[in-house]
Amino acid sequence: MDNAAQIRLSATRMFARSGFDGTSIQAIADDVGVAKQTLLYHYPSKDALRRAVIESVFEHWRTRLPAILEAVTSGHGRFDALTAELIRFFQRDGDSARLLVRELLDNGEEMRATLAQNLRPWVMLVAQYIRDGQRLNLIHDDVDPEAYVLEVIVLGVSTAALEQLMEAAMGGDPEDNRSRWIAELTRLSRTALFKLPGTDLPQAAPVSDHATED
Repeated sequence: MDNAAQIRLSATRMFARSGFDGTSIQAIADDVGVAKQTLLYHYPSKDALRRAVIESVFEHWRTRLPAILEAVTSGHGRFDALTAELIRFFQRDGDSARLLVRELLDNGEEMRATLAQNLRPWVMLVAQYIRDGQRLNLIHDDVDPEAYVLEVIVLGVSTAALEQLMEAAMGGDPEDNRSRWIAELTRLSRTALFKLPGTDLPQAAPVSDHATED
């Protein structure tokens, strides 16, 4: 891992735990084991580093999305796989989830634009999937598609952000606990959606052009 990547990783962890204002450039440099000037060579200011950290949080999202879109629209994807991907995105790194929560609270206006750019394709995809199911009488008529998807995302983010607290309450192996949380979130999401247990859509429709417009 090169210096720039190590700096982003350290900044993600420290911003998540102490906040942007509570973390100094010097502290990040010390944590990585580089000189402050080396850090500033890669990121000329703390705000530039913050932007790079936020960008890296969503990098996986953008690279993974095309594969999920292809799988779902070709009929090979199913509800559990799509929902689990939404949840696992935030479960992979609790620091990223905690950072996202902090940024939403501290920099709401800027983060709304970032989230709209990165999350809207997912929201529109699954919302279309839900509407298809409602037309087929498989999904509850009173489900609000967009609101439902956002609630699932909030559950995933909050579970990841509070992982340490949940581990303390549950005990046991952290990896096993993480698998249990994902399985339970998927079960809750499915139960709230489908009229009959085990029901699934045969194929999710492609997202229409007008659905992806801001």
